[in-house]
This record gives sequence, structure tokens and C-alpha cells, in this order.
Amino acid sequence: MMNVSTRLEIVSAPLGEPLISDHITNYIMVMLSLMILVFSLPSIVLNSLNVYIFVNTKLDSVTVCFISLALSDMSAMLVLSVNMVLSIIAASGVSWGKNLPVFIYVLSHILVLLTDMSSATTTYIAVQRGLCVAFPFLTRHAFNKNRSLVTCFSFFLVILAFSLPRFSTFSLKTIPDPADNNSQLVVFEYLESWDTFETFHSIFVKTVMVFVEYGTMIVCTVAITIGMRSSTKLKQKSSAHTKSGKYSHGKKNQKNEKNKEETMGSGKDQSQKRKDSKEALVVKQSLVVVLIHVIFTTPRICAYLYQVLEPRFELGGQYHNLFFVFFTAVNFADSVNVFANFFVYVKFNSKFRNHFLTKIYKRKVIAT
Repeated sequence: MMNVSTRLEIVSAPLGEPLISDHITNYIMVMLSLMILVFSLPSIVLNSLNVYIFVNTKLDSVTVCFISLALSDMSAMLVLSVNMVLSIIAASGVSWGKNLPVFIYVLSHILVLLTDMSSATTTYIAVQRGLCVAFPFLTRHAFNKNRSLVTCFSFFLVILAFSLPRFSTFSLKTIPDPADNNSQLVVFEYLESWDTFETFHSIFVKTVMVFVEYGTMIVCTVAITIGMRSSTKLKQKSSAHTKSGKYSHGKKNQKNEKNKEETMGSGKDQSQKRKDSKEALVVKQSLVVVLIHVIFTTPRICAYLYQVLEPRFELGGQYHNLFFVFFTAVNFADSVNVFANFFVYVKFNSKFRNHFLTKIYKRKVIAT
């Protein structure tokens, strides 16, 4: 049993007096859409570079995760950019753009799937780095590129499985426009199961899963930060203890130890220091990526929480216009988040930076 519906929330008039007028909403939407395009369009290019560079460097567990994250972010920014262009055209009020809100709504489902994939991958990065910092010996061989590849692909399949029922419960069709018999209006045709799948998706995917991911990222961020500080203090104490031990010997012993260090130990110490430094940068890189994601995901979490508490804050509700403005602002935060990752990799990943400078920027780099 199917029913034809024009209750597409972008088209239908909200119940009650809106908090923001349609005119002001259109103006704000155009401004936000332009701001999003400033970040989303370059983000497509930057994440393409991220994928290319990571694929051409040594693949490990962390690198596979960053490739998955870059692919999700690049796809999300591509869909978001198309949506923003369509939103600008629709807000301009041109007659041939009256059906664009329908296609914007359809594309938003794909955008949600891709942003969910990005959040899941970032959560996995946080968990992986958090466990490696908290339990370095127990997790030394727990994560590798094959397991990370399987995990990221499994995330995609699970999120897709949760999203497909919503896609399968509606279709698009055209009917004569009641306001203009000479043109066609695109409407939705819903199955009766639409409300059930929509409720499930809202409660489980967009509420429970999002809050679990958000909480996990915060806990892992704190664990990584504490672990890094503890490791730094431990190394400082160990270094101070070694120095005090050296000064406690006699002069003859000091000379002998000094000669031994110069001939045998200096190379190993320098090699270990370089290894520790690289590992610290890998952890910092992951920490900054997760931290940025947490910061720019906070507005989305607040919006979901408010949507649960306030039934009028929804598409077609009294706060219809506010809903659009707020979630467009959330999309702006997402675009800034995706844009920033490239610069994090350049700052903390020497292999990524050197490959970018030598292969793409064509600049000579001194080996580090």
C-alpha cells in the first residue's frame, strides 16, 4: 500500500508561526551555503591528495584508517557541494527550481550515510590509538593494515544496512502542479513502513550510535592525552636517573663509560630516539584529528539532543526554518573539519609532508 505525499518537509508549510521568516531563512541559507562551498570545494581536492599520498606511502593500520576517512570525507564534501549549489538556486526563487528541494532532500540521505562513515572511522582511530597508548605491550600486534581494512569496510556495510531501509520505503514521481497546470511537481510516494524505518533510524542511528561514538572519542582523547603525559614524565625520570648514575662513578669509570657510549651505544640511542619521536608524532596526529572531529561534531550532537527534547524542531514542524538554518550551520562545521585534516597530516606526518613537497609541490626536501 502506497500513498502519494507532498509532505516533503522542505516543501510543506510548517505548523504554527515560524521563529524565523521565510525571507530571512532564504538569506541565511544562501550565506551559509556560500561559506560551506568555500571549504567544501577545496576539501574535495585536499582529500583526493590525502588518498593519493597515503596510498603511495607505507601502508599500516593507521594509514588505512586515514585513507578510509579521506574517501568518506571526499565523497561527503562532493555531495554537500552539490546540495549547497542546489540550495542557492532554490533560495533564489526561480520558477524552474521549485523541485530542487526534493532532490536536496534525497541527496541529504547520502550525505548522512557518508558523515556517519567518517564518524565511525574517526572513532576507530581514537579507540586504536587510545588502546595503543594505554596498553602498548598488549596491543602491539593487535592492529595491522588487514584488520583495519576489514574493520573500516565492515563499518560501511553496517551503516549502509541501517540506511537502506529508509531508501527503499519511498520513491519519486511527478504530478501536475496544483498551482500551475502547465508544469510538473516532483513528490514522494511513501510505503506504510516509512514511519517505522524512519523512527528506527532516528532513535538508533542518529541518537544512540552518534552519542556512543561521541562519548567514545572523548574518553579515548582523554586517555591518549594522559598516556602521552605519563610517557613523557617516565622518560624524563629515566633520563635523570641515568645521568645521576653516571656522575656517581669515579672519573676513571666515567671516561670508560663515555668511550663505550661513543663507540657502541650512541648509534642505538639515536635510533631509539628517532623511533620514539616518530611514534609520538603518529599519536599526536591521530589525537589532533580526533580532537578536531570532536570539537566540530559538538554542534551536531547538540542539534540531535534538542531534536529529541523538542518535537517542534523538525522538518515540517513549527521550528522548520530554524531546523534548516541550524543543520546548514552544522554542515559548515563539518566542511571546516574535513578541510583541516590535510594540514594536520602536513604538520605531524613527515612521510606525508615529504611526499607532498617532493612529488606534488616539486620542492627539494632535506631528509629527516
